[in-house]
Amino acid sequence: MRYLLITVSGADRPGIVRDVAAAMTHLDINIEDSSMTALRGEFTIMMIVRLPQSMGISTIKAALAELEQQTGLAIQSRPLEADQVAQPTAEPNCVVTVSGGDRPGIVQAVTEAIAAQNGSVVDLSTSTIPRDEDHYYMMALEITIDDIARLKQRLQQVAAQLDVDIEVIGMEEELI
Repeated sequence: MRYLLITVSGADRPGIVRDVAAAMTHLDINIEDSSMTALRGEFTIMMIVRLPQSMGISTIKAALAELEQQTGLAIQSRPLEADQVAQPTAEPNCVVTVSGGDRPGIVQAVTEAIAAQNGSVVDLSTSTIPRDEDHYYMMALEITIDDIARLKQRLQQVAAQLDVDIEVIGMEEELI
């Protein structure tokens, strides 16, 4: 099997997912894993696709270039090795939420604490909400980590340093 990692980005509008999915279907390309999001009028898709055995890389590159021209989206692709595709997606066992006044360094400080405890971020989402003259910041992370209690202790120190609220919630096995 041959696989590609494809990223598609551009101005958000109705029909982007349909257009990309239609192009993949037309080429007989299977979308195996994907993540899609819209942020402040911009849209991005990241997907791992399986190519038909009969399709050459030059054919897919030409088709993606045509899709770029037709839609105005930016499209990048790169081949994945079999061992990369065989790696299972990490299943999170913990959710971390952060809220408080916005400032530079929140993401770095929280993810530094997670990495120091040998945790891995599976998903991260942030948003900033204007409030009066300040901005309110929210972040949610799904992570995998062995010692949730130790992470809670470390993140409480980070919360105090940054003057934000941080909550760490272990996911129950049945919920995953």
